[in-house]
Amino acid sequence: MYQDPKRIRRRYGAINLDEYEARLIDALVDYTGIERATLLRQLVIKEALEALGIADFHGGSIAQRGR
Repeated sequence: MYQDPKRIRRRYGAINLDEYEARLIDALVDYTGIERATLLRQLVIKEALEALGIADFHGGSIAQRGR
């Protein structure tokens, strides 16, 4: 059914945020119009790529994908 079964997304982990952090994420969701899970996934992947020194690998940014 899928060309690459490894690309199927599944629950990987959970994060705990305090009220201020959650409000920040919610504000970013409201601003960009991106779903919360998608936004958090993009932020995590972007940070991981930057940590590995390949930040330009995917190109684009969250702001570009917003409204």
